[in-house]
Amino acid sequence: MAINPESKKQSVSSGKTSGPKNSPTFPPFPAVPHGVTIIPFKDFTPYGYKRLRTETGEEIEVDALGGLPTVKVLSEEEVVQRNKDRKRRRNAGQSADATGRIVPWWEEWEEGESSRTTSEPIELQKSLIDRVHQAADDFRIGRTWPPISSGVRTLWDHFRLYIGLLSSLPIYRKVKKSKGNTDMTCEEGGDASDNDDTPKAKQVNLNIIQDPLEQIAHPGKQLEPNEGEADIMARLLETFLEDMEKSVKVFMSSYMRDKGLIWQVGLLPYLLSSIHGSRRSERNLFIAPTVLHFFLRFMQRNQVFAGFETHTDNLNRAVALAELAIRELPLTARVARILPGMFDAACKECWGYKGSLSMYISTTLDSEDGCTSTDTPASSTIGTFEEALKADHAEIVSSDVVLDSLMAKEVLDDTFGADDCVNVSSPPADDPWVAAITAGQNTTVSWTDVKSDSLLTFLGPTQLPLTHTTGVVEFSTRRVKEIILPETIDSVPDTPSAAVEQELGSRFARVVLEPWVRTPTDELLDIVRPIVTSSSRGAVIKDPFADIIDVCDAYSPSDAYNPCRDDLTILVNPASVDCFRAGLGLCGTWVQMARCEDVDTSLSPVDQGTPSVSKHPRDCFWYLEDVVSIFPSFYTESEVEIDLGQTTDNDDL
Repeated sequence: MAINPESKKQSVSSGKTSGPKNSPTFPPFPAVPHGVTIIPFKDFTPYGYKRLRTETGEEIEVDALGGLPTVKVLSEEEVVQRNKDRKRRRNAGQSADATGRIVPWWEEWEEGESSRTTSEPIELQKSLIDRVHQAADDFRIGRTWPPISSGVRTLWDHFRLYIGLLSSLPIYRKVKKSKGNTDMTCEEGGDASDNDDTPKAKQVNLNIIQDPLEQIAHPGKQLEPNEGEADIMARLLETFLEDMEKSVKVFMSSYMRDKGLIWQVGLLPYLLSSIHGSRRSERNLFIAPTVLHFFLRFMQRNQVFAGFETHTDNLNRAVALAELAIRELPLTARVARILPGMFDAACKECWGYKGSLSMYISTTLDSEDGCTSTDTPASSTIGTFEEALKADHAEIVSSDVVLDSLMAKEVLDDTFGADDCVNVSSPPADDPWVAAITAGQNTTVSWTDVKSDSLLTFLGPTQLPLTHTTGVVEFSTRRVKEIILPETIDSVPDTPSAAVEQELGSRFARVVLEPWVRTPTDELLDIVRPIVTSSSRGAVIKDPFADIIDVCDAYSPSDAYNPCRDDLTILVNPASVDCFRAGLGLCGTWVQMARCEDVDTSLSPVDQGTPSVSKHPRDCFWYLEDVVSIFPSFYTESEVEIDLGQTTDNDDL
């Protein structure tokens, strides 16, 4: 049946209504509220904008009616430039704020942290292992990371390796996009079609992806565990889930120390005596707790352990611990730069070196009575070494002699042979070495001499070397117990030694330290029981752990010094007190500044009728001869020792 085009046109047009019926109407208009007057449009006067000057002198634009500041609307050119900048900036910590200041990566993360979520809601039926895998995956891809050279990614990868989320450290590259590929693997680099039972997040919500890099394994390595490593990684992750607070403690203390994550290459652990080295370590000591704090809060905010109250409470404690570590770990580097202080060095210059490196090697006391340990002078060790060289017919050339041209020729002849021609360019005329040799100053004394501070620098003409001497010498680990600011002099001392101590207390701040090891159960691999050296003088408890206390000298136990019970006090610059925090651990050699009359009394017998006015070591001032280690208050050693054969080719710490 044919359809007439005209009739179809008429039927369509017949459904339309004409002009006035399509116009908006308000039957009826709403009533005017009480007390309100509607201004006709012909009487309306626009207020516009005006510029005001704030109290700080800044001129701003505000709405003339309400006085509210206006918001700048970007032009088309500015919008295009902003989009280009966003595309160009692929790393956090590279953008600038309105004042031109480069915003650090942790501030940039914090700005948008509340909006970062998991790729999909946490399902209650999921296992805890799957939840942690998903949270770690989404935490990594859901943010823009700083450059790899900053070390942030490396420390994050070490943490994932530590808790069993990785079997080896990854390397990063730009994401390779392929046509028709809308799925992105976020953790192990596998395909979405993998059907293994390894817990990991395979499908990712593309809306949360901000990281432009993907992780791949090193050549010959794999990120997923093999059959032999699967059980180990599962054990590590179960250990983390059982006690997240303890796992975070171990990672940010003994694990970072053992794996070298707190050092720069060539530095000793926690020594940080070099300013240049400690600056790098201080950066790492801030990065690690900061990254962990963001991750733990990410799990806390997204309720990863919903339905498991015990794990949620443990996660909350781990978050609080990470906040403590952000404050404490950088302090270990700052304290290492100021200790031993200049006053400690001046005391060491005055009374000599009382400790010995040989006592740091053994963690047990060599003597049967437990009061002393074998102490071998460094000079005898050097002499033995030189004798061994001479026995092998080796010639020893002193380092105090500068090699002049004749000696240099002899060395070259011995090395290359007399017939070999070695071209040695002549030094410039203004070379200070040539001038020194020409003037006959052929020693390196002026080069190797280190300026050492004396007590005169701090105290002026003082009687300290006359009124005090060294007493008990102890190698141990102690915690900061209290920090006391300098006190004003408000009394007249009755003895010269008391006057000197009063002056020291008014010039320096005091740091009171308590023993870290009080019982045998407090001992760790890196924190051992106190060791009293052979150069120590004074009555000391033989075995502080014994039930029946015995004393080295003829004194009562109340008068003897107990290294596992008594506190000691050191003097520090008042400007350095901000670097100390209660609970911080210091391992080193502590030397008592004893009154001369007390030491003389301990070395010679005293009549029973003579009144004793000796000062107990716990009430004396001490100085720190050297520092070996610095520990945070939460220092914990791991009970699980597992090595997955990690690769660190690209680590930049």
